[in-house]
Amino acid sequence: MAKRKTLKRDIGYAAGELFTEVLVTKMLIPGVNQEKADALMTQILDMQDTFIRRAGKPDAKENKKLIKEYYKKLFADLQKDIDLIVKGVEELGKESNA
Repeated sequence: MAKRKTLKRDIGYAAGELFTEVLVTKMLIPGVNQEKADALMTQILDMQDTFIRRAGKPDAKENKKLIKEYYKKLFADLQKDIDLIVKGVEELGKESNA
């Protein structure tokens, strides 16, 4: 398992890339719903804060099996949230073309 510092950095990197994608979509593609883009950017920042906080505080510090399960759930939840945000970005682009 990666160190917590590396995990937190990776979460920040992923959130930054998503945020940049929404910002570029908002600024450069005409007809994008500005309120939806702003809501999506807020969702990305909230996701980043939540997962960085969760990465630093596993539930059971003594039991390695529980810690491993905790981080597996963290990765699964993070991937689920990232997938939802990516779908939101795709919808922003599709709405502007309609």
